[in-house]
Amino acid sequence: MKKAVIRQQEHYIAGLKKKTEIFLSNIDKSGIETILLSGSAARGDFWPGKFGGMIDLTVFKKQGSGITPEEIFGGNEEPEIPFHCVRRGNEWFQILFQDKMDAQVFRNSGEPAKSALMESVVLYDPEKRYEKTLAEIYEFAGEDLPMALANALGYINFLLSEYKTDRWERREAYPQLHQNLDSALREGIKSLYYLNGKYAPAEDRRLYYSYDLEKLPVNYEKLMKKLYRQNIASLKDYRRREKIFRKEFLGFIMYKAGADTAGDGPEGKTQSG
Repeated sequence: MKKAVIRQQEHYIAGLKKKTEIFLSNIDKSGIETILLSGSAARGDFWPGKFGGMIDLTVFKKQGSGITPEEIFGGNEEPEIPFHCVRRGNEWFQILFQDKMDAQVFRNSGEPAKSALMESVVLYDPEKRYEKTLAEIYEFAGEDLPMALANALGYINFLLSEYKTDRWERREAYPQLHQNLDSALREGIKSLYYLNGKYAPAEDRRLYYSYDLEKLPVNYEKLMKKLYRQNIASLKDYRRREKIFRKEFLGFIMYKAGADTAGDGPEGKTQSG
């Protein structure tokens, strides 16, 4: 998964970071407070493929600065993309240009944006202001993620409650039962991120990146194959999937959440153990 890609791309990523440093050394940074390397280049799994790719940068202006991305980087060369895109040599840069980031802005951001910000790497922060902001963000996340986990588990219990399952069993609406279980599984994957002290990334990459989390159920990859294989017209198959989900997936999360709160628990309960 991601770890294998990171190992494979290690030297390539180092070259990209060097090119990024050269690119940034040639711009006027007088109106800029912080620059972050974001996205796959920051994670180390940048792999452009046949359609190419862009290096993600997040740029925060100084408070009160009226500077524009056009003034710093030149015109947007890909106006259909909702970022400021420029090409330097053979590399494309995709730039998210924002006002100053602080803990309150972070609180109000969507979860994928929180995930992206927390995995970013600081490239430019001469006055160390973002360093202080980042400490406040991590403090907030330390309180917010346990609540997010509790909310996700509450929604899972609602989706799989006897009230819900009885409604659809009486109607023989077995596809709906399976869909509710799929929704519970998606919440379960988000819960794994919260359990690992992370916000969940966007759904179009959430499952893929979950395989590299530290705390995972034993044989997680095989477990997901069993859970996602389904016959949506079958009540028997729904019950098979629900039993596996409750015992092997949800049971792990509930156990680890309790063990982490208590400060102990057997490492054998995690895939990494």
